Amino acid sequence: MLNKLSRALQVISLLGPRVLALRSIRERTRNGEELDEEKITKEARKLVNAFIRLAPTYVKFGQVLSVHSDVFPEPYLKELSKLQDQVPPAKWEDVESYVMEDLRKLGFKVKRVDREPISSASIAQVHLAELEDGRLVAIKVRRPRIEEIVSVDIEVMRALSPLLKYVFDEVFYETMRVIISDFSRRIFEEMDFEREALYMRKLEEELREFPNVVVPKLLGATKRVIVMEYLPGYKVTSEEARKVIPPKELAYQIFRLFMVMLLEKEYFHADPHPGNIAVSPDGKIILYDYGMVGTLDKATRNRLLRVYSALVRLDAPLLVKALEELGAVDPTADRETLVKGLELFLSTFRGVTSETLEVETFIRAANEVFYRFPLRLPESLVLYIRMTSLLGGTCLMIDPEFKFFDALVKLIDERNLLVPAMIDEIRSLADAVLKKLKMSLLERPLPVRREGRRVNDAFMIVVFLISLAIYVLLKDGTASVLFALFGLALALRR
Repeated sequence: MLNKLSRALQVISLLGPRVLALRSIRERTRNGEELDEEKITKEARKLVNAFIRLAPTYVKFGQVLSVHSDVFPEPYLKELSKLQDQVPPAKWEDVESYVMEDLRKLGFKVKRVDREPISSASIAQVHLAELEDGRLVAIKVRRPRIEEIVSVDIEVMRALSPLLKYVFDEVFYETMRVIISDFSRRIFEEMDFEREALYMRKLEEELREFPNVVVPKLLGATKRVIVMEYLPGYKVTSEEARKVIPPKELAYQIFRLFMVMLLEKEYFHADPHPGNIAVSPDGKIILYDYGMVGTLDKATRNRLLRVYSALVRLDAPLLVKALEELGAVDPTADRETLVKGLELFLSTFRGVTSETLEVETFIRAANEVFYRFPLRLPESLVLYIRMTSLLGGTCLMIDPEFKFFDALVKLIDERNLLVPAMIDEIRSLADAVLKKLKMSLLERPLPVRREGRRVNDAFMIVVFLISLAIYVLLKDGTASVLFALFGLALALRR
């Protein structure tokens, strides 16, 4: 049994100095002081090394923190993103008893199991096995005592986290409290292989429109063991994979697959690192490991598309509006000041096209904005941010000339994704205008002329359709919104 007190003391001794150093960096940054980036990077590496020594739970936690630009400065994010979820495998003797027990419960008769796993991570490892009927299967098994280890670490994390309120500002403390709460839930979900089996079925259904994508057939699962057909393939970043599918085409296929899941489907695979994607000899893409799957509702997907649209158009007011609806703007923030700050940020990209914009340059600038302005990363978007960051890196490893934003513009145009997003944007702006109008009518009521109501309804429908046509044809959201407001004013005079 792990001793909670000794673990807590170990965490304090390793992370205490790093926490105090981060506080100093945060305070000096907020006071507008110029800091030596090299020194910040060295301090960030010390934090990463502390997380590695506290593995496995803190390695997973560090990976979550690597996308929180609202909490950490950019050098920290860059170092945290290097944390690898790879550890030496557990011995077969340590997992054999419960693996064979669960296989018997599932009704499998096993002829042999390879003692050496074909892959190993902090929570699970995968063994190749042959059933008595001759089928080759992959068996994903939970590492021994992993639930006990994670449980103790989460308890210690929750017990120590209130101390942060005495070290940092309230915004930092509240953000970290939410991050820890969400992480505590997600890590136990990732250890539940029955849940992973559910995700496999969901994604298999969603990916039927992609005949070149293969999801391994699920054969059975318990909370500790999951059995699926064995589908060998070439690692997506390997030379063998590049020989089957040309690098430029392969990178876009992978990008398109994951972004369609994200922007159009209910569920998306949230862990597109190279070890989870393979290419079969006949040119099909194989997806492995469904432990990390996210979900976004339709409204959130449309708002994300509106963020992309505002970024492409360098439109700060609409960007703030979309970020606010996503829950990414601090409720106490001054909106006018935020718009001015984002206009300054976006001005640095004027004249830059999607073909020439480097994703690393943009992410670095965006991280700086999130850190310095009253913006926060909603927990509902953590997996989305992490997935897109991993996806961009994987595509660059496949094709060093891959351009993330160029591919994004191409995909949005291919799938005609902006029309529903712009309908959502016009509806949102119209709702805001109507809300203000209703409040003014409460103060100064106006007589209602019922006989013209049907005419007004038809008139507003025509105005809406023309506004939408203006956007689709001219790609000008401002013009379409102004036309809609002009039509609303005319209708109110009728």
